[in-house]
Amino acid sequence: MQKPQTIIIGAGAAGLVAALELERAGHAPLLLEADDRIGGRLKTDEVEGFLLDRGFQVLLTEYPEVKRYLDASALGLKNFRPGGHVHTRQMHFRFADPLREPAQIIRSTLSPVGTLKDKLKLARLGLNLRAKSNEDCFKGYTDKPTMDYIWSLGFSEQIVERFFRPFFGGIFLEQELQTPAAMFRYIFKMFGSGAAALPVGGIESVAKQLAGQLKQTDIRCNTRVAEVTAGKVRLEDGTELAAPGGIIIACPPDKVFPRLAGEPVQWKSTSNLYFYSNRRLKENRLINLVSDPTSLINTFAVLDEVAPTYKLKGQGGSLISVTLREAVTRQSQIGQAEQDLLRHSRLPNDSLTFLKHYEVKQALPNLNPVTFSYAATHSHVGDRIFLAGDHQLNGSLDAAMRSGRLAAEGVCSL
Repeated sequence: MQKPQTIIIGAGAAGLVAALELERAGHAPLLLEADDRIGGRLKTDEVEGFLLDRGFQVLLTEYPEVKRYLDASALGLKNFRPGGHVHTRQMHFRFADPLREPAQIIRSTLSPVGTLKDKLKLARLGLNLRAKSNEDCFKGYTDKPTMDYIWSLGFSEQIVERFFRPFFGGIFLEQELQTPAAMFRYIFKMFGSGAAALPVGGIESVAKQLAGQLKQTDIRCNTRVAEVTAGKVRLEDGTELAAPGGIIIACPPDKVFPRLAGEPVQWKSTSNLYFYSNRRLKENRLINLVSDPTSLINTFAVLDEVAPTYKLKGQGGSLISVTLREAVTRQSQIGQAEQDLLRHSRLPNDSLTFLKHYEVKQALPNLNPVTFSYAATHSHVGDRIFLAGDHQLNGSLDAAMRSGRLAAEGVCSL
C-alpha cells in the first residue's frame, strides 16, 4: 500500500538523509530545493580547472553519521596529516600529533607550540575524550564557553594563541571561542580518533553520494517554498502541494513556517579565498594556523597536496585555500589577505593569482546551548511538521545528517 505523500524542503545533507530514511520506511517523498542543484552548504564549483569548495570544508571520518551513510572508499578520501604548521609574527614551525605519528615525538616535544606541560595535558585530554562516548562529550558542557573550559584545564597562553585559537577559531568561525565546550570536546575527539579528509571530487560529492542512494524520491530544484501550513506547502509561484504524510523543513524554518517567524536562526559567516601559486608550496599535508594579530588570515591549506584532483592533472604550482578571521567585502581587504599569504608562505611576490572569493553568510548556526541528539519527536512542531538541519543540534555535518534521520523517524512514528 502506497504511503501518503511526504514533502521535504531543502536538499542539503539533512534533507537528503531524511529522504533516504523515508524511502527505507516505504515512502516516496517529494524533495524541494530552492537552489539550482542539491547540496545546501556542500557545494563545489569548477573554476579555471580547479575544484573550489564554497568555504574550506573537511570531512571528519569519525563522525557517526558519516560512517552510517557514506562510502568513504567511493568518495576517494584523502587525509590531512594530524598536526599543523604555525605562523607567528616572529617564527614558523610545524608539529604533529605524537599519538597518531609516534615517529614525530621528538619534533613534537621540541615544538614551541606550547610548553611541555601543555603537550602532556593535550595528550591526556585526547586520551580522556577518546575513552568517552559521544554523548558524554556533551554532558555538562552544552553551554559553557570553550575558552573557559580550556583555561580551566590549565593550558598556557602560548598554546591557546598558537594552537587552540586559530585551529578551533577556524572550525567554530569565531575567534573568542565562545562556542559551547561540548562542541570542542566532541570535535577534539573526532580529530583524535579519525582523520580530516577531502573527497577527490570536492565536498559536493558527499551530497551527490547521498542523492545517488535515493530511488523513490522526486527531487525538484529551482523550487522555492513560500509557506508551510498543516498538510500543505505553498510555492512562491502560488502552486499548492498536499502533504498528508508529513512535512520536513530541512532549511531555516523561520523563512517558510509562520509560527517560527519570530525565532530566526542566528548564523556565523566566513570569508574563503582561493589562490593559485605558480610555485609549489610544500606543507606536508598540514593545515597552516596563523597566530598573528596583524594578519587577516586564520588558516590556509594547500588543497592539491592532499587531494591532487582539486587541480587539473599535470598542472604545476599549488591551489591554496585561505580562511579569514572574519568576513570581508572590500577588494582592498582581499589584497591585504594576499600580502599576508605571501608573508606567511614566503612565496615570491609574483607567484599568486587570485581565483575566487566566497562570502558564506550562513556558514554555521550560532547555537548556545548545543546538543548531540534528542528524541525523534523533539523537532515536531505540530500538524505532522518536523524540523531538520544542524541548527536543531549543533553546527556540524554530523548533526545535519543526524537531524534528518531523526525527523524522518518522527514522521514515520505518527
